[in-house]
Amino acid sequence: MTRAWVVALALAVVACSRPAALGVVPYFPGAARVGTTSFIGEAHGFPAARWEQVELRTQAPYPQVREFYQRVRVSGWTSTFESEVPKSTGRVFSRYLADGRRRTFYVITVEERARSRDVLILLRRGIAR
Repeated sequence: MTRAWVVALALAVVACSRPAALGVVPYFPGAARVGTTSFIGEAHGFPAARWEQVELRTQAPYPQVREFYQRVRVSGWTSTFESEVPKSTGRVFSRYLADGRRRTFYVITVEERARSRDVLILLRRGIAR
């Protein structure tokens, strides 16, 4: 094998080994993973937790991305809340999932960015301490 093939194969293995979900919330198909972060603290009205966040971007239409995350169903979860707010730069859809028994919380944010014509997706998972 040539060196170029070895490098290409290694990059393909790394790309395939990345997770395609944050816990029970899947990534939008074809979205590019931009970054990840984590922190410990209170956030989004939930108690102190260890939070993980994944940032995704896609060129898919905002309504398609919003509908994808509206359809995410997790059986046995005790609470959900959704809201959509118009902004001067686009729309923002938020969905909160919580389960007190599991002490786990998810916050899904889909933000339309009209100027750049892309959609920002923030997936956050909090596990209560």
